[in-house]
Amino acid sequence: MSSDMLNEPRVARAAEPDPPERPTRQNVDVSYQRIVKLSLPMVLSTATGVGAQVIATALIGRMGGTALYVRSVYNPVSYLFLALTTGLSITLQVAVAQAWGRGERDEISPRLGSMGRAGILVFAVFGGLLLALSGPLGDAVQLAADRRGEFQSFLAAMTGAAVLCMLGELCSAVLRGMGRTGVAAIITAIYVSLNLGIIIVVGLVLHGGLMAVPLASGIAGAAEIVLGLTVLMRAGAIRPRRFTEWRPQTPRLLLSIGVPVSASSIVLAVVNLLLLRIVAPSGQSAVAGFNVGYTVQTAIIVPAVGLGSAIAVLMNQSLGAGGLPASRTVFRRGLLLAVIGYAVVTLAVVLLGGPLANLMSGGSPSVAAQARHFVTIVGPTFGCTGLMLTVLTVLEQVGHGPLAVAMNTGYFVVILAVGWYAATARHEVAALYWTMAIAAAASLLGGLPIAARAAMRPRIQARA
Repeated sequence: MSSDMLNEPRVARAAEPDPPERPTRQNVDVSYQRIVKLSLPMVLSTATGVGAQVIATALIGRMGGTALYVRSVYNPVSYLFLALTTGLSITLQVAVAQAWGRGERDEISPRLGSMGRAGILVFAVFGGLLLALSGPLGDAVQLAADRRGEFQSFLAAMTGAAVLCMLGELCSAVLRGMGRTGVAAIITAIYVSLNLGIIIVVGLVLHGGLMAVPLASGIAGAAEIVLGLTVLMRAGAIRPRRFTEWRPQTPRLLLSIGVPVSASSIVLAVVNLLLLRIVAPSGQSAVAGFNVGYTVQTAIIVPAVGLGSAIAVLMNQSLGAGGLPASRTVFRRGLLLAVIGYAVVTLAVVLLGGPLANLMSGGSPSVAAQARHFVTIVGPTFGCTGLMLTVLTVLEQVGHGPLAVAMNTGYFVVILAVGWYAATARHEVAALYWTMAIAAAASLLGGLPIAARAAMRPRIQARA
């Protein structure tokens, strides 16, 4: 700072055409309108992605009970891929948002290239482990012996497709970090349309069966990569030649931001695996019905990740520009919007949750009955879970990832311990569902004040 003051005339002349400080500070807007404008595309994008999973589940149900069963068993593995992708993309999103706030726009290309190479390495290692452990994984969820071969083939194909989806998500993460959430949402919509279109044509019309799902995912992921890079290059935000530059901060950022974010998703994967284990003794219809109901829950609560991420992007941009009070204002206003939104959603679930579960059950009365049972009991507390997920998402992206992981872990430990005991003692899966509902309501009352207090103290993580 002292050298800048000694050379004040020269610095003043250089600062006029340079956008890092003054234009960024002047453009920080923390109004409700700005929060809604930034968050709505991200919420819609997240909802679109999850809605696609709901529709895909329904389409797989039309392929037959066997296909839906194999996809249900694969569901915990999908959370692992989601964990890796989310950790990588959120790390990049935070880094880009704070760099954008500081005006360091030349850092975007090297950061995207570094994170892409790191992601390919991580997926190669974890994908290989999953394939090697496919047998024990099937044993863990009591996979039917006559479905092991089909499950292993499906797992291998989805592993390859997941790499392309991850790289496409990194491109979208850059756009979100820049604040161009609308463009990112459009690309996501194109990805979803292409993905579902291929499943319908190849899987149902041409009778390609379950293997149409990884085919569709891989093609749609490749398209997302092309679209994302094209938009970024036309906007002048990236220079492909700089992708080869390695940023030494990448491992540190992944440890401080990505690992806690991924850990939360891994906790979800383990929890889903154990929940399936609890439900499994009730039969294949119960497993499939639980998966349908859990997918409905995911469709309701996961948009909270989009809202929380949008709040965090604007908070991180404000932090990059040196605006701590503005960052806190963003959080308070974003939380109020979340409360209003989930009050409306909860009412919709109570009224429409049962019919939606029926629609997704593939025409099987027994599966539909199990799915309705889940939604009827747990559905009224989906809003509680959504609010907590909004705040925990913010924590993960403003430097409080370990706290978010700890709160998530504690919450699910209680559900699994109490739910497993109750379901075993009463010999009915409804006991597990009641445990999930009560825990969701209790977490909002006890956990929200703690999480909100931490979110009001954000930290800058992604310095150049």
